[in-house]
Amino acid sequence: MTQKLYLDDSYLKECEATITHAEGKFVELDKTIFYPQGGGQPSDIGKIFRGKEEFRIIHGKNNGENVSYETDKEGLKVGDKIKCIIDWGPRYKYMRMHTSAHIMAQIVNKELGALITGNQLGLEETRMDFSVPEFDKELLKRFEGKANEIIEKNLPISISYEERESALKRPELFRLKDVLPKNIPILRIVAIGNFDIQADGGTHVKTTKEIGKIKITDFKNKGAENRRIYWTLE
Repeated sequence: MTQKLYLDDSYLKECEATITHAEGKFVELDKTIFYPQGGGQPSDIGKIFRGKEEFRIIHGKNNGENVSYETDKEGLKVGDKIKCIIDWGPRYKYMRMHTSAHIMAQIVNKELGALITGNQLGLEETRMDFSVPEFDKELLKRFEGKANEIIEKNLPISISYEERESALKRPELFRLKDVLPKNIPILRIVAIGNFDIQADGGTHVKTTKEIGKIKITDFKNKGAENRRIYWTLE
């Protein structure tokens, strides 16, 4: 089972670990700082050092209770002691984007009662889909203004954990239209001050002011009951 250090501390940039599985270019570690692709957040990238030899992490994905990483070359072996270093620039952008997405989801949910039907974080632009019949430019302008008001409050972001059975009794924890996978017994809860609380497994900043400023750039109709918002961070 891979210990996912990023769940408790998204600001870890380095760690030491041991290779627990190796097959060609694919490896698993006993502990990791590299977030694997999931929940609309892309995989982290970075470096692994075995002594002075360098391997690039180019993609990661969950593999049951473990995390599997693709490296740029073969050579790592089970039992190897390694040092992991994350590419911090992209990771930090995803952290800012992810926290901004929680703020946007809560605002749209409060305004319209809409749930998320899809999302994708990007380094330059993020998109989120909602189950709602219609948006208009005035409504989007209000969303943007309210989001930036929340950011300016510099609210703290905190992490806690709750048993699945207990968490499912609190519908306010869930913004996704689809139910969470049944194989998650303990849910990670991300709270943004007293403004928002959601079940989530991604990486986040410590305070809302780190986000910067949200700028909604576009919106599209993606179906009869599906609307998509795009935004960037300034």
